[in-house]
Amino acid sequence: MTQRAYHHGSLGPALIAAGLEAAREGGPSALTIRDLARRAGVSPAAAYRHFPDLDHLVAEVSRMARQELAQAMIAAREALPKHRDRKNRAWVAFAAIGDAYVRFAVSSPRLFEAAFVACAAPPAAPEHPSAWEVLTDSITELVAAGAIAASRQAEAPLIAWAAVHGLGSILVGKSVHAPIDVDAAITSTLAAVRRSLV
Repeated sequence: MTQRAYHHGSLGPALIAAGLEAAREGGPSALTIRDLARRAGVSPAAAYRHFPDLDHLVAEVSRMARQELAQAMIAAREALPKHRDRKNRAWVAFAAIGDAYVRFAVSSPRLFEAAFVACAAPPAAPEHPSAWEVLTDSITELVAAGAIAASRQAEAPLIAWAAVHGLGSILVGKSVHAPIDVDAAITSTLAAVRRSLV
């Protein structure tokens, strides 16, 4: 194996980047120390000097995958045209981040699986950005705009998350053995979430 020259502290990020690449291709099952070390051009022993075990490396890859999801949600929200009406603007932004969540799952199904894989080790740092915070910020804006009642603010994020995560998981796992129109499914699911919150 040809060893690459890494400055102190740069091998960890290189292994995580290799993990994201592997996860994008093959999902959580593609995350092995041996393969990620090979992708990074180092020995497995070198990888273990940065991560005590595979769980810690998987936790970091999973965290970075969730951050990619959050970035996709933010990008969708930021790409919206400006609406003068605050209530309408809040609902459009809410729909945009939900749409982005499901489309991330559909466009990167194996990475989506890796983002939420069960892992024994905790991530080394909080997610930044955080998909959950993007959602809760959107709910806060709905309340501030008078689109939903303040009494719904505590439960609204979980309702919305369950809907889009459930739809994304169904589409990725193909657990419904019938053709599903992705656009129609997203539209109807987000409409149902809106009806449940008002």
